[in-house]
Amino acid sequence: MRERRRWAALLLAALSLCLLTSCGGMAGGTLKVGVKDDTTNFGLYSAESQEYSGMEIDLARRIAEDLGYGGVEFVTVTAATREDMLDRGEVDMVIATFSKTEERLAKYDFSTTYYTDYVGVMVEESSLIGSLGELKDCRVGVMSGSTHALTLAEHMAEQGIIPAFDEDGFTPAGFDGGVTFVEYETYADISRALEYGEVDAFAADRSILNVYMDDGRVYLPDEFSPQEYGVCTPKGSPLSAKVEDAVLTVLEDGTMDELVQKWRN
Repeated sequence: MRERRRWAALLLAALSLCLLTSCGGMAGGTLKVGVKDDTTNFGLYSAESQEYSGMEIDLARRIAEDLGYGGVEFVTVTAATREDMLDRGEVDMVIATFSKTEERLAKYDFSTTYYTDYVGVMVEESSLIGSLGELKDCRVGVMSGSTHALTLAEHMAEQGIIPAFDEDGFTPAGFDGGVTFVEYETYADISRALEYGEVDAFAADRSILNVYMDDGRVYLPDEFSPQEYGVCTPKGSPLSAKVEDAVLTVLEDGTMDELVQKWRN
């Protein structure tokens, strides 16, 4: 009897330890967060320091701390890979300029919005393209896996620049409604394509376009389609409610305002 009690006590202690460490996902464990590695002020990786920096990196650290994790492991994701990596369990959550859409909300849990951006269009100043109206019949570079092609086409149709179209089944590569979209695997690839004249414009969130702005480029005046960034977790994940509480806290206590101010400068 005494031996059974001892083993029972050891088993209970082991289970408790499991729940409090990485087995349970929090205290003493490591939170795996999918982040960008190429977006200045949001998520940027330095090969020299081998560290990530940016607003979303700081936010991830704060969430991990509030949730009781012992540390954070940052995992690079792109617009094309972040959903698959979340589905496969390679990351616990994604904080990577991930905007909320009806389609995404049906598949994943998103926190309250922590930052709102807008879609914009960048061109080479030498192109003399000065408005969205002048993008008709032009080639626009977009990121594979993003919603920027659909968003831009919708806005151009609303402005009467291109004909109205059926959004169901829309694909950037298959669209022939008055503007041509060319998909790329990285934003850097789009920037190079713009430089070499493979595309006439670069469409993305303004936070992303800022990374590739230089003295020879300009923004078109239109800003449209608010992009509400949220922390994304698997649908029904036990983390979702905890993440929501953590995001609400940083919004209410002024931390998010401080991070925005810090990384805008």
